[in-house]
Amino acid sequence: MFKVSVITTLYNYQRYIGGCIASFFNQDFKDSEMIIVDDNSTDNPYPEIKRYIKRHGDRIKYIKLDKNMGYSHAKNVGIKASNSDILVMLDADDMTTPNGISLRYAEIQKGFDFVHGPVLDFKIKNEMTITSKSKLWKQWTKSKQNAPCYRLIHAQSVMLKKNVHKKIGLYDESLRCKSDREMWARILFNNFKMSYVNDPVSLYRRHSRQMHRSPEKMKINDKLQKRVLSLIEKRKKDLSGLEMLK
Repeated sequence: MFKVSVITTLYNYQRYIGGCIASFFNQDFKDSEMIIVDDNSTDNPYPEIKRYIKRHGDRIKYIKLDKNMGYSHAKNVGIKASNSDILVMLDADDMTTPNGISLRYAEIQKGFDFVHGPVLDFKIKNEMTITSKSKLWKQWTKSKQNAPCYRLIHAQSVMLKKNVHKKIGLYDESLRCKSDREMWARILFNNFKMSYVNDPVSLYRRHSRQMHRSPEKMKINDKLQKRVLSLIEKRKKDLSGLEMLK
C-alpha cells in the first residue's frame, strides 16, 4: 500500500505522456504510485509507458479501457484501482513539480480533507519554456476562500483523501468535461476541511490540442456550464443517484 496515488487519465496524448510520467518519478515523494487510465487512445501510447513499467515495477500501473468512456469514467476507474488513502489527479499532458506532492501531503496530514496550491501555466515557444502562475490562483488569493470559490480551484492542483468519495460520491460520468469543477463544489458545499499551499504544485501545459479547446466543446460550452451549475445547486441538498466509493 502506498501513501499517495496519482491518477492520470490519458486520451491521445502519446506525445506528452512521457513527460508526465518522468515528472512523477522525478518528484521527491517516493511512497507513491501512478495509475494511468487510457481511455481507448488511438495514437499508441503504450510503448512509451512500457519503458517506465519495466524500470519502476509496481509504482506504475496501466489500465486500457475497451472503448472511449470519457474523462469522468476514466478518473473513477483510477480511483477504484488506487492503493492508497490519498489521491492526486494529474492529466497526461501536464506535470507535477518536484515537491508538488510532498508539499500537499505535509499539509493534508494536519487534518485536512482537501489541499490545493498554485499551478504554473507553461508552453514551449521557439524551443523556450515560458511559465507563469495560473490566473485562477491569482483570483483565489484575492477571494474570500469560501465554498463558492470552487470555480477558482485548478484541476491540476488538488490532493484529497479517498474517504471523501465514500461520503459524497465519485465523478459524475454524465459530464464528459467540467466534472472537476462540479466535484470541488460538491466537496466544499459539504463542509470538508480545506487548506492550500503557496508554492507551485504542478505544471499545466498550454497547447492547441487541449480538451477544453476542442471545437465540439466550444460549441456546447454555454450549455455545459448551465448543466454544471444546475447540478451544483441540486447537490447542495441531494447526493442520490451518484455512485459511491465502497
